[in-house]
Amino acid sequence: MVTAILSHEVRNYSDWKKVFDADEVNRTKAGFNIHSLYHSVDNPNKITLIGEVPSVEALHSFMTNPELKAAMEKGGVIGMPEVKILSKI
Repeated sequence: MVTAILSHEVRNYSDWKKVFDADEVNRTKAGFNIHSLYHSVDNPNKITLIGEVPSVEALHSFMTNPELKAAMEKGGVIGMPEVKILSKI
């Protein structure tokens, strides 16, 4: 299991959140369990998600899934997310 931290900016948090919630099935298929969801205190449209995924390969597969790309476009994600992959020590 690895921890993943993903950050990105969205056009509108409320619109993005609806698409994010509707995409739960794809996260579940990938084994990506989101533990925490944050937005910046300076900008509510800068989102950070923290979760666990079974492996780096599973995260890569999830991140390159065309369905995720479509959901990100629909949700108004601006640019590519910043991704940090961590293993507990």
